[in-house]
Amino acid sequence: MVFKSILIIEDDESVRLGLKLLFETEGYLVLVAQHGQEALDILEKSFDHKLGLILLDFKMPVMDGPAFLLELQRKHPKILERIPIFIITAGTNDSPPMTIKTTGILKKPFDMNELFRVVKQYCG
Repeated sequence: MVFKSILIIEDDESVRLGLKLLFETEGYLVLVAQHGQEALDILEKSFDHKLGLILLDFKMPVMDGPAFLLELQRKHPKILERIPIFIITAGTNDSPPMTIKTTGILKKPFDMNELFRVVKQYCG
């Protein structure tokens, strides 16, 4: 079975690499970025793979989640329309900019059953 890939945008190295290892063990191709600007660079340089899901941390240095979403909307609106984006956050009041629709929010610490349900739903 061929899975769609996952882009994880997360500044916490242990969370980022832990999720990468977890999903790669299940057979997924996983791309990682430490912040929104790095994720935009990845999307601009190597969007030839089949991306099925973006997991986006809300609070990050350099470019946070809301700034990433606004820049993605400005530069790549088709990506924003086609690829489901889940905000991953430990915050209780974190939500995307009002003008941008995301698919959902996954709270940290993660409910692993919910996390795998989301990945399987969108990536195979």
